[in-house]
Amino acid sequence: MTEYSIGIEDHYAWANLVSVTISGGDEVLLDRRRVDLLDQSLAASPYHHDTLHLSPLEAEQLVRDVRTSANNRAAAALSALVAELDPATCRGVAIRTPPLPCLPETIAEVHADARVRNRADGMIYHEALTRAAAHLKLSVFYFEKNAVLGVAARARGTSSPALERRLKALGTPHGPPWRKGHVLACAAAIVAHLSAERH
Repeated sequence: MTEYSIGIEDHYAWANLVSVTISGGDEVLLDRRRVDLLDQSLAASPYHHDTLHLSPLEAEQLVRDVRTSANNRAAAALSALVAELDPATCRGVAIRTPPLPCLPETIAEVHADARVRNRADGMIYHEALTRAAAHLKLSVFYFEKNAVLGVAARARGTSSPALERRLKALGTPHGPPWRKGHVLACAAAIVAHLSAERH
């Protein structure tokens, strides 16, 4: 039975999910999809923009609504992917290191710190995806964007440029878009796949 891992390139309100397996010396792309993580009627970056001019109660309600939507959509997206690739088994999920250790309890705390305010919205979607993975009992592996290609290359016994060329070519049969973020998500999925194999 095929086993695979999912690499995630997360953004505000959406993410790319790439599912990769390894067959001998080859990396194989099983699935690539973009998923929306927010209902269209809601604000994608409530901490940074929309809550600034709302009353405290309205602001807290907006953030709750955004987080609920993100959680529901992330859970639905990962569940659908795993179900569609069945009977293949998912070993784990790779996602970038979280932008914050955790979200502050209140919006006032977020607004009081520019660094936190600039990262809090991204944290909503990152947290939703990792929570969805945990709900599915999938191991979560974190990666640094600027290092993951090198880590994956070493794990595969090759150089970063060589692996990057292979991963760029991997998406060609599937057509555009296939960008740098997809390549890094593939590299992260490879690391997660091999890390899960060792445990």
